[in-house]
Amino acid sequence: MNRGNKKQAQHIPQQGQKLRELREKLDKTQAEMADLLEAPLKPHMGTGFTIQQSDISRLEREESILDVPRMLAYAHQFNVDIGTLLKPHFQSLCKSEMRLQHFPTDAEADQYLCEMENKGRILAFSHLPSSFFLAETSSPRFQQITQANYAETHFYTLDALLNFLFSPISRYDNAMKISTLDKYLGHFRRNFAKRLRFFSRASFPRMSRFPNLELLPEKSTLIMLAPVMQYDQGDVLLEIRSETICQEVFNFYSNVKTLDADVTLIKIGREALELIQQGSSIEQSVRFFYQEVVKRSPEDGEAILENFNADMRPQLSQ
Repeated sequence: MNRGNKKQAQHIPQQGQKLRELREKLDKTQAEMADLLEAPLKPHMGTGFTIQQSDISRLEREESILDVPRMLAYAHQFNVDIGTLLKPHFQSLCKSEMRLQHFPTDAEADQYLCEMENKGRILAFSHLPSSFFLAETSSPRFQQITQANYAETHFYTLDALLNFLFSPISRYDNAMKISTLDKYLGHFRRNFAKRLRFFSRASFPRMSRFPNLELLPEKSTLIMLAPVMQYDQGDVLLEIRSETICQEVFNFYSNVKTLDADVTLIKIGREALELIQQGSSIEQSVRFFYQEVVKRSPEDGEAILENFNADMRPQLSQ
């Protein structure tokens, strides 16, 4: 009989240990778990349907197969993805389009991202800088992305750059801002595999939202910072694996109207920050930035101007 159970267990998809851990986390007995699973299923099952304590016991000991209705009931009760209930081999066959990825440490998060990003990426951020330019330069992920032939495109909203440069409320002092811009210049200047693009959100409806995201087109995967954080641990990422969603995101950023200047804006921004360092006021620095953009890239002057409020526009255009 033991040999028969062992042979059958090869075809059991669920992780019995995982089912038991989840049940114990809820502080439920096997009998109570049976009642919890039965309640949402009973109205949709045949006459006489029931789940008993012995059924839960066999599932946790991997002596019986977790069928689809019970699998759905487990996922519902524990608020988890179906894939988390399965053994690794069956997880690889279960393609969930959306899941949260938790990492115990930053190093493990970086290792995972390094594996995911090995075929190029698109970043779209509504703030600047991206965390990549704050990372350890010796990490395998940093070394991979900084390779000259690594293809990537960064999109930033124009106001993200302007806020980084001129907002008096910032965690970066002037020297840190200049150092960060130097990293951008070193990364994007004279490298045709890497592109830096800016677009103005002022041309979109006022309530438009631009979430920070990373698109891996060749893997049809979208990675976003999750709406939860962990103290003293690694990142929590929302990962979406949907060809439809990824294609729509790709199409949007492929067609969004970007400014003519890209690296040039970083250069002018750096010069504006140097003026502040030399004693100029923020207002003088902002005016210098706008005038230099108009001089070096006239087509972008209007976009720069529309990102300032109506009170400041006359001062900039004087």
